[in-house]
Amino acid sequence: MALLASSGAQAKKVTVADSSSLLQAYARARLAGSDGALEMAARAYSTVLAARPDDAEIAARAYRQALIAGDFPLALKAAAALDKAGVLPPDGQLLFLSRALKVKDWPAANVALEALGKDGSFDFMVPVLRAWVAQASGKGDPFAILDAPTGSALTSALGSEQRALILIASGKLDDAATVAQAQALAAGGGSAALKMAVASALQNAGRKESALTLLRGDDPVIVAARSLVEAGKPLNVGTRDAAGGIAALLVRVGEAIQSDPRSPVGLTLVRLATYLDPTNDGATVMLARLLANVGQPESALALAGQVGPDSPYSGAAIDTRVGILTERGQREQALALAQAKSDGPDATLADIVRTGDLLESLDRHADAAKAYDRAIALAQKTPEMADKLWSIWLLKGGALEQGGNWAEAKPALEKAVQLAPLQPVALNYLGYAQLERRENVKAALAMIERASQLKPDDPAITDSLGWAHYLVGDVAKAIPTLEKAVQAQPGDATINEHLGDAYWAVGRKYEARYAWNAAAVFADTADVAARAKAKADGGFTPALAAK
Repeated sequence: MALLASSGAQAKKVTVADSSSLLQAYARARLAGSDGALEMAARAYSTVLAARPDDAEIAARAYRQALIAGDFPLALKAAAALDKAGVLPPDGQLLFLSRALKVKDWPAANVALEALGKDGSFDFMVPVLRAWVAQASGKGDPFAILDAPTGSALTSALGSEQRALILIASGKLDDAATVAQAQALAAGGGSAALKMAVASALQNAGRKESALTLLRGDDPVIVAARSLVEAGKPLNVGTRDAAGGIAALLVRVGEAIQSDPRSPVGLTLVRLATYLDPTNDGATVMLARLLANVGQPESALALAGQVGPDSPYSGAAIDTRVGILTERGQREQALALAQAKSDGPDATLADIVRTGDLLESLDRHADAAKAYDRAIALAQKTPEMADKLWSIWLLKGGALEQGGNWAEAKPALEKAVQLAPLQPVALNYLGYAQLERRENVKAALAMIERASQLKPDDPAITDSLGWAHYLVGDVAKAIPTLEKAVQAQPGDATINEHLGDAYWAVGRKYEARYAWNAAAVFADTADVAARAKAKADGGFTPALAAK
């Protein structure tokens, strides 16, 4: 009896200890996940799920955490538990399909396709997915599947893009090139990823000129791809099999549904794309951005850092890293990263402009203007970039103006307007800069009126127009124009301060103080806040006039 009692007590202690350990592991998983320690969180969830395989709540948390972390063994284990419990989310079948493709388990792939078709959440993708499975397995005609009517414009659009990739996988490169060329000539110019995929296949076949015909335009990724092909470097943009094709499809859909950056669906699709095709740098860059959006900057930086310098997505990866570093207040590190790229022999226009923008954000206006000068010189040598010149002149003029060098800023801004006389942002900038200095006021007013006609719903331009009316003494026109600007952008300090000055000029002092108080609240610099607050407290004086 004593022995039995001792044994029972020991068993109870072990049970309590195990329960305590399990709770600790669960707590660690939740805490690590919230702190961005993705791998630690995944390991902790794996421990908890192994002990509680039938707990659907734990499985659901483990599933999402595993996908965020890229822990696919855990994701598959959690998805199986959720499937057994009858609560597998729709994207879980995409995970099962992805796994089946990787191991070439075609019966399992078809089971996942059936489930996806019945669920309805991703049914618009199912015909394209079926076509890829038919191509890869050799069972069925993928093109007959694509040609079958579906009644869905989205399915037809996706099928049209994917047809070229399926043709490449089927050894029909000429047909793929024809499809891609037709896509490129259609409205919107076609998908950059599709054009690069076909161009890569043409390059591998020794058809350089045919590849280059698909790589036209000023999209930075296309520009980078064109430079690689022209230099005789390989254009690597992913695998050309079913896994690579479906990865491209998931990225395309992920792009379309990421309007809510915190939604798990877009992130899941793109994460699955990297699982299917780890060589797809476009998926890697997008995943990095999505991870940053859900509060995982360290993982995002590491992921974007995996994209090599000879990838057409190298610039996009650097943009992503620069954006994350800037968001974290690490602007000097961001600048060093950008300069390393822009100082290289293969620097593109986007690389140089990126460096200029960062220098400008650091208030290094003269250095920024020099960077924009380099960009102008490069754009002038590149016919495809001719339509970008006005915007770079505008950037240069803006940098000089912000740096207090109006003598050089004005000609640069005038050059931007000369190159693009119908660009409202250029007209507005030059007009407003002159208004601030009370220079050529009537001509500046005419310029801003033209900008407003071209873009009547732009709050900044509407503000400039109202302020111009105020400066030429037409307060009756100024007030309703400035009120319209405030209604469109109530949180803008400059617009509120302008409106306050205009109200005061006609004796509407209560409303003026209200507008100035709003300006003080929304001001992003101490001097604007102090000036607006001084007017709200003591009234308007010429020394406190808005800029």
